[in-house]
Amino acid sequence: MRAETQIAYILHKRPFRDSSQILDVFSRQYGRISLMSRGSRGAKSKMGGLLQLFKPILVSWQGRGEMPFLNSVEMADIKAPALSGKSQMSALYINELLVYFLHKNDVHEDLFDRYHACLYALKENNNIEVVLRLFEKELLQLLGFGLNLTIDADSNEPVCEDAYYAYHFEHGPVLCDMNRRIKNPVLSGLSLMAFERNEIESEQQRSEIKKLMRYILAGHLGHKQLKSRELFRKPNRNILKS
Repeated sequence: MRAETQIAYILHKRPFRDSSQILDVFSRQYGRISLMSRGSRGAKSKMGGLLQLFKPILVSWQGRGEMPFLNSVEMADIKAPALSGKSQMSALYINELLVYFLHKNDVHEDLFDRYHACLYALKENNNIEVVLRLFEKELLQLLGFGLNLTIDADSNEPVCEDAYYAYHFEHGPVLCDMNRRIKNPVLSGLSLMAFERNEIESEQQRSEIKKLMRYILAGHLGHKQLKSRELFRKPNRNILKS
């Protein structure tokens, strides 16, 4: 297998032996792939400084099997988003979601474009929660796990904005009695409709939708734990240290 000058982002990297590293790469035309980057952690490597997270790059690779060798890398002719603090931690969270959800070699050009746009949107620190929720929703939708946000899953009636609904995994919202104890996330119809329109505005909507997405993502991830969430509890860590 050989690929030339593919636009891509590095989702994750880990050391291999003395000076090499294994890269988890998300490319627009080939999807998520793993590449062996030989010698790129060495002090004299010209390639190592270009292999950074959240930077659009052009990569070439070749080789058989599940881990071809990286041949070359150069910066794409696109200004990289300036991420720091919470926006950087949020981008790491997005990367981790992609590593868990994407099967290797499955092409998702629309999702690549959405990821690219999401990184730039994260530069605006005052809007991070909304950016994350909308990306989570679109990630699930583009992978075939779209959410029902408009129809009561039991009655098949349209969601009413002044009613409250308990959300059931792989089923949808069900009208609920707020006087009873409910273990599922509960959202107002107004919040569900706002999420459907991508118009999350109030603090109540942000809170209810965040609980919903935590619940839905946990259902898909099963026993997998998102390590990036720990970074929000330890914000002083050097989060890009490899």
